[in-house]
Amino acid sequence: MKNIKTTLILATAALLLSSCEQLITEVDAPPSESKLVVYSVISPQDSVIEVKVKKSNPLFSDVTYQWDEERFPPVINATVLLSGEGQSATIPYDEALKTYRINREAFNITPGGHYELKVMVPDFTQISAECTVPEQIPPDIEITGSGITEETGMEEWYFEFRFKDLPETGHFYLVNAAVIYQDPWVEESYAYFLGYKQGNILASDKSNDGSYFNYRTYPLALQYLESDNIWVSISLIDENYYQYAQSVNNFQNDNPFSEPTPIYSNIDGGLGVFAGINSLIKSVPTELP
Repeated sequence: MKNIKTTLILATAALLLSSCEQLITEVDAPPSESKLVVYSVISPQDSVIEVKVKKSNPLFSDVTYQWDEERFPPVINATVLLSGEGQSATIPYDEALKTYRINREAFNITPGGHYELKVMVPDFTQISAECTVPEQIPPDIEITGSGITEETGMEEWYFEFRFKDLPETGHFYLVNAAVIYQDPWVEESYAYFLGYKQGNILASDKSNDGSYFNYRTYPLALQYLESDNIWVSISLIDENYYQYAQSVNNFQNDNPFSEPTPIYSNIDGGLGVFAGINSLIKSVPTELP
């Protein structure tokens, strides 16, 4: 009986998929054009301002499974203008990093500042976006504990922390924990971001106003326990970034039976996000308990 049910389910699924394929081939797809896609998150704590500019894949275009830079190459002939708080600058393109970059000395981002971004590319409509950097200082990070676990079959270390929501409502948070390690081959530092067994990378006080947000990291190999190389950051983010990040996290591109999730955008005339964040970083003591 079980084998019969399985066969029927597989046959029904095959029928549905073949019907969908036939339906798609019989429908004349409406014309669609590429749009400019912009990603830029500005912060008073960053030493540079970056603006990534790309083109979207038109609707119903062929899908390939190449690396991101091959599927969505950067737009290199854009004019990128940033203004706000009595400043204005044209952000040049960095050929080596394939993005538009400017140092903080040339354009300063301040807490509470309001900024406007404009991007112009030949043969595309000018696009623009605005954002306001959160003015408040993020809440303090309290390291509440750490320990050794053998849940994966070997001794590994984890730590716990929390922070308290700021007074009043309307706060959105981005919470990251990471290990900074040195690559001996290229003499560069990299960040390895830790996942959470408890807590979420994105948080809102809409249903947790004035309360504590509690976190526990997944276990980490003991070899990483070096002085001052593990840290936690909490960023106050504007609602634009929160909505964008939530929609990206909810997007399921590989599940043919999932409902399509539209990606949030605050770019007028294009796609993507222009947002402001204000961050606080704290190192984590790594003494073994």
